[in-house]
Amino acid sequence: MAERSSSQSSTESLDISPLPKSTSTIDSHRSSSSKLSNISSDSQHSGFFNKIETNFQKVIRRFSHAPKQLSEKEIGILLKTTNFSREDIATWHGKFLKDCPHGYMTRKEFLKLYKSLCPIGNAETFAGHIFRAFDLDKSNTIEFREFLIGLSMTSSTSSPTTKLEWIFQVFDIDGNGLLTRDECLEVIDIIVRFNQNQSSDLKSSDPEQLVASAKHSMMRIFDNISNDRCNTLSMAQFIEGCEKDEFISQLLAPSPGN
Repeated sequence: MAERSSSQSSTESLDISPLPKSTSTIDSHRSSSSKLSNISSDSQHSGFFNKIETNFQKVIRRFSHAPKQLSEKEIGILLKTTNFSREDIATWHGKFLKDCPHGYMTRKEFLKLYKSLCPIGNAETFAGHIFRAFDLDKSNTIEFREFLIGLSMTSSTSSPTTKLEWIFQVFDIDGNGLLTRDECLEVIDIIVRFNQNQSSDLKSSDPEQLVASAKHSMMRIFDNISNDRCNTLSMAQFIEGCEKDEFISQLLAPSPGN
């Protein structure tokens, strides 16, 4: 991949639809940011996406220097595509450059970082799927824009639907825009086992029973699409099916406060 400058952002290549802007004020975004920086709040989080947010909170410990300036154009794009305020964007940019002074994070660096944050269980396999969802342009690196968009979509302030739109990319292993039964079975197995290793509430549960229940629910989403046997899901079908299944919904995209 071509060498990148740490002060440069691939804003011209941004081709995803803007995320729905919250009606809350910048003060509410500042409140959300303060929660991200509070490492001691880990115990308040539950569910797959909250685990991701909690792990990124820990990254703050690795950062200390003041952020470099972003251009107004770059800030404007990020304001439209994330739920972060101008102040949040500047703060996260500084943190990202501190850990990635060359301006991007390679797959190897991402896996190493995530494994250090989650040393228990199958963190490396889990992180590989998460990396793919963050890597929007499929360049095998994560730039700041991609990092912040992923962080925004997985934060506790995002709606369950927004989280499911993002996690669809986690399940879409081959990147063809459709989920197969095999892809869903593979990823849901990893997610359930990872969640159990990271959550004290689930450690007493039978992992095989939890995995079996999650897999059964995922296959039921396929079966409920039509009377004929359905073997693929579009993003819309995936989101609709997950939202109708309480177990899967709470596992993948819990509502804020749950």
